[in-house]
Amino acid sequence: MIDEIDSSTIMGCGFALIKAGECSEHQGIQTPSVPAPRPTASQPAASTSPSEQRLLQDKITALKGTFQEEKELNSKRHADLLALLTSLQSKPPAP
Repeated sequence: MIDEIDSSTIMGCGFALIKAGECSEHQGIQTPSVPAPRPTASQPAASTSPSEQRLLQDKITALKGTFQEEKELNSKRHADLLALLTSLQSKPPAP
């Protein structure tokens, strides 16, 4: 998840970052979530007004744009880091 979403974005959403295997007292008790039932062909989806649907679609579009920007920024950061590490590798001495 860190590769897809910048850590500052995660912290900005109110989440705390912890290392794998560490337990935080702020986490509290984690209970398994029950998946929400999905409508089947015989069950119609919950009806929403066209204005609500448009609002939700606009929010989804905005989130997709934000995630794409994060991906591009992370890609650039990875490329910069790789270039830095490559430049720091020992080079063979000139004969």
